[in-house]
Amino acid sequence: MEVILIVLGSSLVAGFVGAMMGVGGGIVVVPVLVTLLDVPLRLAIGASMVGVVATSSAAAAVFIRDGLSNIRLGILLSQVTVVGALAGVLVGRLSGGRVVTGVFAGVLVFAAWVMMRRRKDRAIEPSASGELEKRWRLTGAYRDGATGREVRYGIVRVMVGLPAMILAGMASGMLGVGGGIFQVPIMDAVMYVPIKAATATSNFMMGITAAAGAVAFFAMGEIEPVIAAPVVTGVFFGSVLGSRVMPRVADTRLRLLFVGGLLFLAGVMAWRALTGDV
Repeated sequence: MEVILIVLGSSLVAGFVGAMMGVGGGIVVVPVLVTLLDVPLRLAIGASMVGVVATSSAAAAVFIRDGLSNIRLGILLSQVTVVGALAGVLVGRLSGGRVVTGVFAGVLVFAAWVMMRRRKDRAIEPSASGELEKRWRLTGAYRDGATGREVRYGIVRVMVGLPAMILAGMASGMLGVGGGIFQVPIMDAVMYVPIKAATATSNFMMGITAAAGAVAFFAMGEIEPVIAAPVVTGVFFGSVLGSRVMPRVADTRLRLLFVGGLLFLAGVMAWRALTGDV
């Protein structure tokens, strides 16, 4: 019973943080399961995958209703992240994981640095979008819950963001942490999507990406229902709460929260790489 309560409590926090940041709950769930409960890493990743689907299902419904998610952009980018997720499952299965985990830690620190350099959103007008982005009607608009203003934004360099999303999918498939750790920085720094729209769109995308990875883990027999069930329950209710809080948080604070999450996960990944616990 104590173990189930620990999993439920940590998953509740994971769902809240995951919905707020658009990264899924794996950045909390996987370290807790592995370090505190001695759950084998592959089973922890499999449970986290299912949890990410639950996070996306709960949070995306709220964000879509409120107009924060950019559906067209999310569907376009998800086609690439799904491929990356399946590749990530394969790479994680075949590799020892130590070097890959260390590399990911370095990339996470780089992503945090990129997001801190862009301390303020530089949202561009829809009319300033690239020709391809206009043709695909990828521009968006939403009402900022913190300021009450309507934010209309354009998008640029989608053809740069598309291949970069393979990395996001691989992170999801290999580490079970949710592709948002890369999806949000790529949308934010490369395509100039405002941080709240990027976070909400990432939540929408994660369900599609993680579902592909979860099916692969299930086929390999690496999803244990006893572990996955409390994870899904906790992250679902945490995500519902996080999705209601996120629109009311100031953009600057949301950015700092995201950077802090990236640095935390980088530390966990670096520790695993150094100790060989991968």
